[in-house]
Amino acid sequence: MLALFATVILYTQLLVATPGGRNVALLWSDEEVAQGFAWDKEVVAFGLPDHDGSSLVRVQAQNTPFILAGDALWAVSVPFAAREGVVDVGTVLGERSLPIQPGDYQLVFQARPGNGEHSYVLDVVFIRGGAQSFAILKQGELESGEVLRRQARRQ
Repeated sequence: MLALFATVILYTQLLVATPGGRNVALLWSDEEVAQGFAWDKEVVAFGLPDHDGSSLVRVQAQNTPFILAGDALWAVSVPFAAREGVVDVGTVLGERSLPIQPGDYQLVFQARPGNGEHSYVLDVVFIRGGAQSFAILKQGELESGEVLRRQARRQ
């Protein structure tokens, strides 16, 4: 596991960014809201419903295919390129820089029910050499069961 931390989700989104994407702000269209993510080659924003309390974020890197958790509320997958050996994971006003082996990844975001202490358990999984495609792995609370927009607009 790369990291395990509790955080209050600000602006209803969890961010994963390369060092070059730290200051990139993405504009959310109706399509991005419906599919649950806004993507750019340097930063990905995963949306969450507005909620009280903190969420537990679990960041993992693996070489094996992703297996959807039985209690997953929703899950999405996007391509991600880590070129500099570090990624930032966190919120708009607070991220954690984590070491990662440089390379191309399938990045999976999975939301699971909280454990009483936290509103949600949020899994961020980097799958080395995984599918370089966009997918809704489980629709659940998302408005759309298909990817509607790949490239988000920058602010």
